[in-house]
Parts: sequence; structure tokens; C-alpha cells
Amino acid sequence: MQTYDLIVVGAGPAGLLAALAARRAGLLVALLERKPSIDTLDRLCGQTLVSVNDYYFNDLVYYNNSTRSIGFVKSGISIPYTGPVQPCYAWHIYSPDGVRVAFGMPEKTRPLGSNGAVGIAIDKAALFASLREHAQALGVAIFTGMDVTEVITDASSVTVTASETTFTGAYLIAADGTNSRIARVCGFNTDRTFYCYLLSSGGYFRGLRLPEPDILISSIAYTKPAPGFMFIFPRPHHNEHTVAFLTLDPRTDLAAVARYFMQDNPLFAGWFKEASMLRSLASSQHILSPVINPYRNRVLLAGDAGSCQELENTGAMLSGWKAGCAVAAAVYEQHKGIAEQAIADYIRWWQEIYIKACPHETYMMNFVLPYIVDTEADLDYLFSIIESPLPPCWNPYAAIAHLGSRLHHIMPRIAAERPALAQKLGRMSLPLSEIIRETTKACGQDVMATGHGKK
Repeated sequence: MQTYDLIVVGAGPAGLLAALAARRAGLLVALLERKPSIDTLDRLCGQTLVSVNDYYFNDLVYYNNSTRSIGFVKSGISIPYTGPVQPCYAWHIYSPDGVRVAFGMPEKTRPLGSNGAVGIAIDKAALFASLREHAQALGVAIFTGMDVTEVITDASSVTVTASETTFTGAYLIAADGTNSRIARVCGFNTDRTFYCYLLSSGGYFRGLRLPEPDILISSIAYTKPAPGFMFIFPRPHHNEHTVAFLTLDPRTDLAAVARYFMQDNPLFAGWFKEASMLRSLASSQHILSPVINPYRNRVLLAGDAGSCQELENTGAMLSGWKAGCAVAAAVYEQHKGIAEQAIADYIRWWQEIYIKACPHETYMMNFVLPYIVDTEADLDYLFSIIESPLPPCWNPYAAIAHLGSRLHHIMPRIAAERPALAQKLGRMSLPLSEIIRETTKACGQDVMATGHGKK
């Protein structure tokens, strides 16, 4: 049995930052990762930092080229990143017929350089490598190929069994993603609402012929029985982009969604005509309502383990760092006989900054809009009357707020010209579970929504 102050499960952005924060404070830290190599990115991801032109989770993220580091201004975090970067200067959403809603115009934001960017594309494998090297240099004990099978908690410790090895620590931070096994076996999921899956396929492409190469692009396919989506993210490598085809509904054929965009739709097919796929990737996520209290029985959730869809790379890093600091402070509180407050401070941060300030229903509206505006004709009309560009943005919460403000302004016109559409838009106030009820039914009973750990 190996004994530590802190065990971190999951070596993604949240887990690596949690391990670094705790180790910098002097704790003995074990970092357990399922993959054989931390540096390997084996799932589809947009690999961007959200959002660099406004507050996200109450902090400002930046990339410092001179120090080759990613940092957070308010939290005072600075972490090494030696990989490439690509500023992203706008986010454009296209209807199937090519009508565009623009969050920013690159001809206006691009001349501002880093100050005009809405996001930053990174190489996530390079981020993992940079953080892993830094963690090793600080003395974090890293164990790969670790499949956690059991978590046992008592009044003073947590014992984790992973790949027939036993680890004991004063605390455990679960940073094992949206499909978190730790959250399930430790009972965090019992009060959560299961909504659906987020299924994606795609990969890295070279040679796309895009209207603008350094912006984020998304679109909607009105496939049956549920909509599909396309997201295109710049990569920080010459002439490369990540393309993701998504759906919330397992009945939707993702291969058909990909064909629609790459071959059938006259506008989008032209973008792919001369492109080649460099690597194929996929992912599957469980979408649950977020965990309200991310701590129980010496187990703390960080990053996507307790979130609805995800916190994005930016939110995951912030959450992981704060969780690591909270455990470090909690250990010092116990050693020095100080009244306990560190874990409560983390819970308060989670509940105020994520649960209240960043409602999961707002985030998910980015995916359920075509469930509300459920025909191509209505979406074309809606996008066409939005007309002028919205503020530059790559923030899923702020974008919905900007769009909602514009819709409020033009609602009288919609009500006069398309009363049926105005009635549909009224459904935006319904609970998320009501909007996607049929998709939830199609997903069936989800095992991630139940389960208890030993105590």
C-alpha cells in the first residue's frame, strides 16, 4: 500500500492542475491516469482556451509568448505550455442554407492581435506533455495505466484500488471527466438528472477551404429524428483544423451527419473538396445535471467530473487548481490545528461561480436551439433578421446571453411576421428536460446516474 497526502484520479487539465497546486504547497501527491501515456490525446476535442476576451468562471485566461505559459490573471496561476498556439478571432454559426450569425468579424478583430482574439487554439497533447514534465520535476508520483475499481472512505483517509494496486491518501480529487467513475461509485450522481449523451466523431483535417481560416465555425443539420452539428476549430498547425460532428441523440446517424456536411450540402461540401483527414477521433459523454455539492467523505470533484457537459479546458484548469489548493490548505489546517474552512471555500466557489453564475441550462442551449427552432426555414429566417454582428465571443454562456438580447429586440418583428416561430421561441424558457424529452427517452436508463461507493 502506498500512502500520500492526496490522490488525484485523472490526468487531464483539471487533474494535472490539481496535482501541481497541491505539490507546489508541499503535499505528497499521487496522480493516477487510465491511459498508458498522459501525453496521448485519444478523444475528440476542440482544443481551445475559452474565452480570452472576457471573464470565464470569474477569471481571465491568457497565453504569454515570452514565458511560454498559460495563466489566469485573478487567480495568479501560471503553468508551462511549450506547444504551438493559434489565436481565433470570431465565432460564426451558419444555417444549412448558409445564413450566418457572426459573433465578431475577423477583419475587425484580427488587426488587434492577441487583444482581438476570442479564443486560443492549442495542441492539447503538447499541453499534457508540458504539464506532465512540470509535475514530474516537482515530484508528483505519476502512475499510468491505472483503472480505478474501488474507492473506500473513512473518517481520516481514502483508499483507492487501481489495477490491483492500493493507494491511500488523506483526500481524493476526482478529475476523471464527464463520464466520471469516481462520481458514480462515491454516490455523487444519485441526485443528478440524466439528460442525454453527447456523441461525436471527426478528427484532424488539412486543406479545408474555409471562408476564414482563423475563426471558429459551427452549423446545424436537421437530420431525423434529432439534429446534428458540425464544429470546426483552427489547429495551431499550418492549414489544419479539427472538425467535430455531434449529436445528443443515439438514434441520429453521425456518419450521415458527416456526409451531409462533407458531401451533400452545396456550401459546406466545397469546404471539404480538397481536404484530407489526418487522424480520426471520437468521443462519448454523459450529460447530467451538475453536482451541487462537489465534496463528500474526503472526496472532492474537479473539472468535468461534476459538471453538466463540460467546463471547457479553461474551466477545468481553474477548477483543478482551486481543488488542489483547497486540499493543500485542508491538510495544513489539520496538521496545525486550524479551524477547517478550505474545503468549504472550494464548495462555495463551485456553487457561486459555476452553479449560479454559469447555469448549465444556458450552456446546453448551444446544443438544443434546433430542438426549439426545428425547421431549416425558421432558422434561415431567424438568422437573416439578426443582421448586424453580435459582440466577438467564444464563450458558451455569454454567446447565449448576446443572442437572447438580440432576440428580445427583434421579437416584435418575429411575432408579426412569423407568429408560429415566436411561439416556438417561447419554449426556450422551458426546463431542459422538457425540451429534449424524446432524446432522453431514446438514451434509455443511464448507468452513470446511479451508484454508490463504499464508506
